Amino acid sequence: MEISAEVEELFGTLVSTRRALHAMPELSECEFKTGDYIAARLKSLGIRCRRVHTGVIADIKGEESGRTVGYRADIDGLPVKEKTGLDFAAAENMHACGHDGHTAMLLTFAQLLTERRPLYNARLIFQFGEEGTGGAEKMIEGGALDGVDEIYAFHLCPELEKGRFASASGPLFAGTVEFDVIFSGVSAHCAVKERGRDALAAAAEFVSRLGEMNAAFRSNTLVHVGRLDAGTARNIVADRATAYCTFRFFDTAHMEAGMMNAERILGEITAATGVGHEIAVRTVYDPLIVDGTALRRVRDVAAIEECPPRYTSEDFSAYCKRVPGCLVWLGTKDENYTAPLHSDKFGFDERALLGGVEIYYRLSRARNAYVLAPRKK
Repeated sequence: MEISAEVEELFGTLVSTRRALHAMPELSECEFKTGDYIAARLKSLGIRCRRVHTGVIADIKGEESGRTVGYRADIDGLPVKEKTGLDFAAAENMHACGHDGHTAMLLTFAQLLTERRPLYNARLIFQFGEEGTGGAEKMIEGGALDGVDEIYAFHLCPELEKGRFASASGPLFAGTVEFDVIFSGVSAHCAVKERGRDALAAAAEFVSRLGEMNAAFRSNTLVHVGRLDAGTARNIVADRATAYCTFRFFDTAHMEAGMMNAERILGEITAATGVGHEIAVRTVYDPLIVDGTALRRVRDVAAIEECPPRYTSEDFSAYCKRVPGCLVWLGTKDENYTAPLHSDKFGFDERALLGGVEIYYRLSRARNAYVLAPRKK
């Protein structure tokens, strides 16, 4: 896409910002230095901001005060040991999901708005805790969406060629339930195993029957056990086992039916083995539903390709549940960068970020020609 002179002039700032952020990745709920850095940058631009835990919220007044448009970036890193060889790589943790790029785009956009006032009020949301701790809900509880009429965000995409953008109306990311199944048995020596109740065997039975959870709607859901912990010694009947599970869905009814199926299967296993069970739900994200009208707004200012939904999850869904919103995939794939998200070798050409800043800038200047759905209470 064509990059305006105003955005191109800030490329050096965009690069230095991204690299500073990349060098300080912090895990969810612990983004203290990152939050301080963002707040200091905004203050240096004359933009007042406030904190929600480690997150940051800033408002910039528009030429017309009738609407407020939200723009969101996530700021946390991952517990990944970086192997990119970059001279600004961090010693611990890593921005392996592109959040340094998301935040750099939004900070650069903030600078642009101090020079080119937006048409409508702009709410800049720098969100903590996207990687598994439900930071979006906590930001919303802290007032991030108060008065916001619509909201937009980007996510870097290493499967999409650099310079291309993609989204779709309706489900774009799956909802997810992260849950553990804890099995409680009775320990015994294997020589007299009949005196015990084998939690490991019960867990293995559950894993073998996992497909029953979503058998009726398998084409639209995904269920997976990624870890199984059990036992203390090779000759001892395990009295405890834990299966770490994820269930991905695009329809809440399928999620509810799937979890009920899990409970049915576990009840049958308990009846057959005498091993007790408990389901502990750790995290629930709704599917990310892109509002069709919000997507039209983005398509009015840039070429946005159509793409299928993915089983990855994103807690931007919490914002889209409350106000019309649109997340856009921003392509980063080229001959030098092909590593997937969450990889220890993930990286990107920083010029790809210019397209995101450009779209934000165009949105900030575009008059809203559509009636968006009312805000949800």
